Formats: sequence, C-alpha cells, structure tokens
Amino acid sequence: MEMKMAKKKQPKGSGLIAVILVLAFMLTVGVAVLTVTSSGPKVSASMRYQEEAFNAAEAGFDAARMTIEDSIAAGRWGSFADHYLTSPDGIDIPFLNMNLATPNPLYFRRLTDEQILRLLDQNSDGQADNPLQVVFFEEPFVYDRNGNLDLRYRYTVFIIDDEAGFNTTDPKDFLMVCIGVVRSGPEITDRILATCRLEIEIEVPEL
Repeated sequence: MEMKMAKKKQPKGSGLIAVILVLAFMLTVGVAVLTVTSSGPKVSASMRYQEEAFNAAEAGFDAARMTIEDSIAAGRWGSFADHYLTSPDGIDIPFLNMNLATPNPLYFRRLTDEQILRLLDQNSDGQADNPLQVVFFEEPFVYDRNGNLDLRYRYTVFIIDDEAGFNTTDPKDFLMVCIGVVRSGPEITDRILATCRLEIEIEVPEL
C-alpha cells in the first residue's frame, strides 16, 4: 500500500511576520548608524577643544615659570607669600579651622575651573579683582592668520601655598595652578567650550 504524506501547510501570514522582523532589525541598525554618524563630529570637536585647552594651560605654565624666574632675578619678588592666591577668602584653605572633618567648599580643588575664573573676576570685566595675587589672568597667547591675538584661547595662572590652613609652612615650595580655557567667542562672557587645569609643585631656593 502506498503511503501518502500530507504536506504541512505553512501558516498564513508567517512570511509577512518575517519581513516585518527583518525591516525592524534594519531600522534599528539604521538608527544606530545614524546616531553614531551624527555624534561623531561632536565627539571629535570636543576632543579638539580639550586638547586646545590643555595646550593653553601648558603655555600658561611656560610663561609663568619664565616670569617668576625673571622676577626673582630682578628682585621684584621678595617673597612668595606676597603673591599667593588667598582671595576670595578660603580659596587656599582645604579644611575649616584645620579640622579634617569639615572640608572647605570654597577650596580651589573643590571648585570647577569656571567657578574659579568667576571668583577671580566677579564683575566679569576681564581683569582679576586682585591682580597682585595672580601671575596671569585670562591671558591670550594664540595669533590668528592676520597676526592678531585670538581671544578665544586664554590661560590663567596663580600660585597657592600648599601648606595654607596648617601650622607649618615651607617657603621653598609652592603649587602653581594653570587653567587653560577655550571659548566660543572673544569675550569673557562667551560660552566656555573646554577647560584644562594643571597643578605643578615647584621647589625653589629660599628668596
């Protein structure tokens, strides 16, 4: 007797479901590719701004080092204490009343670069409120193709007594803080695109 095998009928609509699944997958991949493609230039620009801010901070360090060396040699700097950043009050003090349990919220290491720059120039006129307590403030250093200073790129440099707030102090060393900044335009009030802070421990002979 010949046996006949019945053909298994494929459920209606299964092909349509498969097509929908494929389309959904392709749509997901397309959205992911579009997201990566559109965010790529933003990431690239952000990295470029960060590198430019680092270059600004490094330029500030080089300029400040030469300025301090020249000032010491010429006798214009008789003491580092005359040039430490101490204003606004507490910016150089890590703990209140020398109590390790009460950190000072105004200590410079607990502030962002933008907060520090605003505190140093509270009326936003482009000049430090206490010019004797900074080595450089918002100093431009890059020239454009026409030979003019490009005011979007600047550095600020000040020195900190790294023993401030404690009973001991070492006159042979200090902390140099260099902040590089990149803005969207030439004005101090223009949007900041990136900042970079360098902190360098400097040891020198007693003045």
